[in-house]
Amino acid sequence: MARRHHGEGEAENSERWLLTYSDMITLLLALFVVLFAMSSISVRKFDEFKTGLLQTFSQMQLQSLEHGGRGLLQHSSLVTHPGLTPGPPQITIPQPGAGTPSESQIAQEVNQALAAQGLSQDAQVVVEQRGVVVRILSDKVFFATDSAALGPVGDAVVDAIAGVLRTLPNDVSIEGYTDSEPIVGGPYSSNFELSAVRAVTVLERLWKVDGINPDRLSATGFGDTHPLVPNTTPQNMAMNRRVDIVILSSTTQAGNRI
Repeated sequence: MARRHHGEGEAENSERWLLTYSDMITLLLALFVVLFAMSSISVRKFDEFKTGLLQTFSQMQLQSLEHGGRGLLQHSSLVTHPGLTPGPPQITIPQPGAGTPSESQIAQEVNQALAAQGLSQDAQVVVEQRGVVVRILSDKVFFATDSAALGPVGDAVVDAIAGVLRTLPNDVSIEGYTDSEPIVGGPYSSNFELSAVRAVTVLERLWKVDGINPDRLSATGFGDTHPLVPNTTPQNMAMNRRVDIVILSSTTQAGNRI
């Protein structure tokens, strides 16, 4: 009888490792669940998970104590002050285009700004797929022939446009154009160079005088490669000598940055 009793005791003691093993497996599972839960940005879901987890481990701890062992869990709660435990950080994702006026609204604002300064006849506002194009019409009041210097009216036009740009996040492309008449003599070797310098002149006024962030600005010279109308008459050639200030749409900006 004594030998049979001794064997039963050994069998009972040999199975006690299952309690420790099950506690370890449970903690490993809890660790992975916690890591997964922490990746969520929902505070509500995190709090629900925490409450359920605490209740589960509290019950398991009581069951372990009833079997005569403490197991691996020493407290009925996984946190000292559950009510003070901060949830996951809040992440605010801005919505694309949120709060930005539409191209039509921007065009209307530019027209109003030009009209307020009596400059409606000196610029044309056009809505295109790439954005709002403010086209300087009269090179006689904007630039002298074969010159990249801004005149008084040109300064006023650029400053009026800048007043609208300050309220917008959009990037701005300044594009210079010329007619097809070749350049002979003077400081510029080609229409490409003249158009590029004119565009840069407008960019620098927007930046240095009007305070527009230069990170939003770019300048390009197209020379005579993109005429609005055929260069067949002096009037048409005057229309082709221009600088376009393009307020790029959010779609165009995203495409350019890819």
